Amino acid sequence: MVKRNDKEPSSENYPFIKETIKERPADRKMLLHKFLTAAVCGVIFGGCAAGTVALILPEVAPSLRKHSEQYTDVTLVPSVTAASRVDEAEDENTSTALANTKPSTEIDAEDEKSGTWAEQVRKVSETPRRALVRIAALGTDSDLLDDSFLKYGEEEGFVFLKNTEAFYIMTYSDRMNDAGNFQVTFSNGDMADAQLCKKDVRTGFYVFRVPFTELNDSTKDEISEAVLATEDNMEQMDDVIAIGSPTGDYDSLVSGMVTSVTGSMKIADEEYGMLTTNMVGSEDGGGILLNMSGEVVGIICSQENENSSVIRAVEAAQLRPLLEGMANGEDICYIGIQGTTISKYQSENLDIPRGVYVDAVEEDSPAMTAGVQNADIVHALNGEEISSMKEYSAILQSLVKGSRVKLEVYRKNPYGTYVNVELNVLIKEK
Repeated sequence: MVKRNDKEPSSENYPFIKETIKERPADRKMLLHKFLTAAVCGVIFGGCAAGTVALILPEVAPSLRKHSEQYTDVTLVPSVTAASRVDEAEDENTSTALANTKPSTEIDAEDEKSGTWAEQVRKVSETPRRALVRIAALGTDSDLLDDSFLKYGEEEGFVFLKNTEAFYIMTYSDRMNDAGNFQVTFSNGDMADAQLCKKDVRTGFYVFRVPFTELNDSTKDEISEAVLATEDNMEQMDDVIAIGSPTGDYDSLVSGMVTSVTGSMKIADEEYGMLTTNMVGSEDGGGILLNMSGEVVGIICSQENENSSVIRAVEAAQLRPLLEGMANGEDICYIGIQGTTISKYQSENLDIPRGVYVDAVEEDSPAMTAGVQNADIVHALNGEEISSMKEYSAILQSLVKGSRVKLEVYRKNPYGTYVNVELNVLIKEK
């Protein structure tokens, strides 16, 4: 028999061989090295994260705060005051439209006969004067010497709207562009931080919001709004009252009358009527103009090219759409055209088309890029016909920033006749 050699040897044949698996002894130095490495990496990572947050937080905090705060959209509607409600209750046959309701400060016939003019002026202005505020514009970086915020100026404003959540304040300024923080002092001395809703660099108007959560209950009750007029129906020789700082002194009070209603304030893509009075004002003055019902009929502001020393004011009723949009933080659409409405009389007698006559095109504006020229007559925007500056502005503000729309103008050709020119313009915000 052949002996086989392909069998594996059995351990039983080799009793002296025994396999044993031992664990590797722990290396304490290696463990300590790994622990220290992880700790150092954690410290470095944490430091980088903290540094990154510290750098970007000041920039994004306002945006986060803005998005986190949800509040009701603002709508400017005429207020029904206590006096008007009493009048309606006494006379059931009288039906007064909401837009024509009169504030409680209106003087009745008996008061007008018995009181002096000074007493009447004080009575009419009593409630609107409580709506006056002072707005301090502060920087974002504190002064190293006294650890106080750099002050860019202080302006006077007024509460034009009071709803269930906040006060809305409007002011005019050319010194607040670089400010990052705003503080409001109310007429009762109470102070609070204000949130900037919107600024309009074309007019210099600012709108702020002060939530009731930042105020004492007494301030919410004591401070009232100054009601904006709903119609621009002021006429020559109408009595008016200027409050605020029309003479340059805070909380001053002046009375007079309207001498002209034909002035205008021309800015890019808009034109507002101006009221001229016989009251002497100050170059640094400001405030608001009241009618004898206590309504705000004008916002006192000076123009750079103005040489007159009398008080002039932008008609408040025409500013209502702008202020409402600013209070809601809406975009102010911009093309860059300064124009004048061509009236029906001018069109017929001068033999020119109706529309908006282009007085000037702002440099580097969407209008200039699109090819709009001086003396063009704008007659359509985004497919809608235009016959006045008011219609042009209303259509423009209904558009969306960043969109491209068709702008149609009439332009004279070399033969002296007007031809239609279609332009493509990009809507921006200035």
